Amino acid sequence: MEKKGFGGQPADRSALELVEVGSLSLAVEYRFVGAEQGPSIHVFGPVGGADEEILRFDCFDAVPHYHYGFSYIDQAMVPIDTAAVGDAFEWVCNTVERRLPDLLAKADAPDAAAAVDMTGLAEAMVTIRDRGRALAAAHA
Repeated sequence: MEKKGFGGQPADRSALELVEVGSLSLAVEYRFVGAEQGPSIHVFGPVGGADEEILRFDCFDAVPHYHYGFSYIDQAMVPIDTAAVGDAFEWVCNTVERRLPDLLAKADAPDAAAAVDMTGLAEAMVTIRDRGRALAAAHA
């Protein structure tokens, strides 16, 4: 599969504390990108026989957004409208916890979408949410 991705940097998995949920791995880190900063949530999993970064949610201060198929398809970033959803990080956590199969399907990862363990995901999101809050507090 040809790697398209974005001009952005792929996640350095060796620097991330991964939370495993079946065939998926989730992680949160605090990122500084240019003048932007904030927590980013990554979702890795199987796509076409390879382990890919399927989703990335950048909960940045000024322009929060997310990407479908970050490491393997070329799709523009999707802005998060904080006027409509409130806190971007909380919205992302809630959305991932409730709608991850739909997000994975839209990111052209149907096998990953079909295999999501929703109970395990809910448990993993407690860890992701707690880590993300702690990282944001440390950088406030």
